[in-house]
Amino acid sequence: MAFDFSMGIDPNAARAIYLQILDIIEEQLQNQTLKVGDMLPSEKELCQHYHVSRTTIRQTLRELEDQGMIVRQRGLGTFISEPKVSRRLGNLYSFTEDMKKLGLVPTSKILNYRLVLRDECAAPVQAFQSDRLIEVVRLRLANDRPMLIERTFLSVELCPDLSWERLENNALYAILSDRYGLQPYRAVETYEAVIIAREEGQYLQCNPGEAAFLLRRQTWDESGRLIEYTKSIMPSSRSKFEITMYHDSMEISRKTL
Repeated sequence: MAFDFSMGIDPNAARAIYLQILDIIEEQLQNQTLKVGDMLPSEKELCQHYHVSRTTIRQTLRELEDQGMIVRQRGLGTFISEPKVSRRLGNLYSFTEDMKKLGLVPTSKILNYRLVLRDECAAPVQAFQSDRLIEVVRLRLANDRPMLIERTFLSVELCPDLSWERLENNALYAILSDRYGLQPYRAVETYEAVIIAREEGQYLQCNPGEAAFLLRRQTWDESGRLIEYTKSIMPSSRSKFEITMYHDSMEISRKTL
């Protein structure tokens, strides 16, 4: 077992004991003493070593589980889980930049690239001003692990020489701003709970029927032109969303279908 019992707790400290034990586990994750798949000591072992009640240990484990850091398997034990990608909502989203901030290496694999006519597309896509559109489907990976599938529509008129190679090797928003002078100014995103289809599961290395997020995003520049429409599928086992709300700067509305 990789767990390091040499790190102690202070019963007289202001910080609650269950949080001190959580800190110990988090530190061992950060310094890679503990790795994904490692099994934690049993509740009994933790109780005996730290001289605390089972209630205290269960409080620690519950907090770790809520954060997605551990997974409990009945009859087998408690294991370090693969970290979920945490994404803050409220700012313009860049997969490439978010992965870099998490210390992960982002890559893309283009699954399909073609020109389509606007009138042949679904209603949201028809908001583009250009009659011809680029449709590109990309598998987005972090450290070579599939994270999501993106289907993006872009204007041929605004991105006349956009190539397969450029999209595969560069962040989309960087291309839009640096090459075409298109500055993303406003985006509207919607989220739905869906299940993963068979073909999607093959690319994402998930079982069909697993839970996923369906994200739709429309992005405009400052002049009000639609410059991007993207539809993404993200396994819920690999992503979570964090919303920061302020009393005077964010409005949340709920609609029933």
